[in-house]
Amino acid sequence: MTTDPVTAAVISSALRATAWEMSEALRRSSHSPIIREMLDYSCAVFTPGGETVAQDDLIPAFLGTMASTMPYVIEAAGDTSRAGDAWMTNDPYRGGTHTPDIQIFVPVVHDGSVIAWCGNIAHHSDVGGTNPGTEGYANASIFEEGLRIPPIRLVDDGRLNDALLDLIKNNIRDPESTAGDLRAQLAAAKLGQRRMGELVARYGVETLLAAMDVVLDQSERRIRAAISERPDGVARAEGWLDDDGLGSDPVRMVASVEIRDDTVLVDMTGTDPQMGGGLNVSATAARAAVIFAVKAMFDPTGPQNGGAMRAIEIVLPEGSFVNPRFPAAVSLRHLGVQRLADTLIRALGERFPDLATAGAFVGFSSLAASCRHPRLGNEVVIQDDLGGGMGGHPLGDGLDAVDVYLGNVTMLPAEICELQYPVRIASTELVPDTGGPGEFRGGLALRRVYEFLDDADGVFYTEQAREQFAPRGIHGGHPGTAARLVVERADGTRLDFTKERLTMRPGDRLVTTTGGGGGYGDPARRDRRSVARDVQEGKVSVRVARDVYRFDAAAAPDSPPRERPMSLDVS
Repeated sequence: MTTDPVTAAVISSALRATAWEMSEALRRSSHSPIIREMLDYSCAVFTPGGETVAQDDLIPAFLGTMASTMPYVIEAAGDTSRAGDAWMTNDPYRGGTHTPDIQIFVPVVHDGSVIAWCGNIAHHSDVGGTNPGTEGYANASIFEEGLRIPPIRLVDDGRLNDALLDLIKNNIRDPESTAGDLRAQLAAAKLGQRRMGELVARYGVETLLAAMDVVLDQSERRIRAAISERPDGVARAEGWLDDDGLGSDPVRMVASVEIRDDTVLVDMTGTDPQMGGGLNVSATAARAAVIFAVKAMFDPTGPQNGGAMRAIEIVLPEGSFVNPRFPAAVSLRHLGVQRLADTLIRALGERFPDLATAGAFVGFSSLAASCRHPRLGNEVVIQDDLGGGMGGHPLGDGLDAVDVYLGNVTMLPAEICELQYPVRIASTELVPDTGGPGEFRGGLALRRVYEFLDDADGVFYTEQAREQFAPRGIHGGHPGTAARLVVERADGTRLDFTKERLTMRPGDRLVTTTGGGGGYGDPARRDRRSVARDVQEGKVSVRVARDVYRFDAAAAPDSPPRERPMSLDVS
């Protein structure tokens, strides 16, 4: 059946609105700050066959993720799906990303047949395993990474599987948070189910299904048209992780990107073998990085659905660290995913200079620690993820202190942190001179100081701590700065590190400094007014303005420059 363009457009808008309404419902009803405040989740609507037809725009790391899981859910459901069912899974070897990302799906059933699915994915503060927060750079296998849940009914014909929920709660550090977040995910998915039922009542099943096909076909034609405007050819780039998490030499990834008519072929052949630690990238997560890079380069404003993915072919060699064999650990897959996105963007930028951008900080400085709630006394898990500088680009300076590319999570608000955890945010500051100088400057790094008020056991890590892998400058721009982690003990001792599991005591401080973005273009070409503003705002020191930008500080505005970090919040 076909449908007229106006009806298809109206239904398309309704599908996107459904995804966003689910998203807002999940945010407002969730228990954990990592979902409620940091927005580490995504919601989507799917065709009966599991192709994404509408998705919110929160976390690019989840692009295509739920669609990779849907075939396993559909297989598990068979012909038994009912409107009162809900399925749950988190298995990285069945379409998932890593075990903390739990997915929930509900079928939209009409006259006994599944006509659509609604679902979501959300990062949970803990799902058990060796380390608080589940993630671990030194995990030797997936069996150290908490509960691995195959597609299983969380709700069976309207009845919540309390036994399953009790089993999950019995194996994790922060059971109330996870139980609350699962219920929020379920409520959001059921809301989507109701909205889809309203569309069926208004337009009928045949019109709705036809409109879904139109939406997907339009997205496919749109991105293929953009790709076909570029000349055929191959680009290749290398990216590096500092190590494998266990102290090895740097780990290499190789990305070959071929433009062939209206298709993009990404081949990761040549990438290093899977690692012994937890930095391996699940195949689903690697595909999300590829989808993000291709979409960002060719169709950044197009809708988020599976149509665009039809124009992408991906080769991920089995046994490489971007497609490891079971039971490899993958909990810190985000470090490799971010580097993969940066490498793909570099390759495409070298092939198409008008799309080129300087390197961004992709080290994703993070902490996850088990501690006691300051008022209630129950065990909780604090998590925070910090971004850094984005690279400069032909249209302007890089953004300061952002979680770029596949991240897009916000940092933990100081007020929420101090209410729910025995941790004080002593300062949160932009760091001068960390953005690579250039005609368009790299974004500034972020420094955040955590002061622990009680005992806490946690995993603390960053990437891009090696100077040679700091965000690169291009076209004469300078590189940004590398990341640093420092623990300042209450007894005056100090530890510099990149990845450690540590016990923090009252009075200890963790000082996290992320990396700055690379600069774009010769610094001497930077607009003089922009340099003066940078000096006045404290983003660039008088010394760097003079020695790198060749700027006469006497020509700066009369107000004295602020040569200290710029506070973003006050605790």
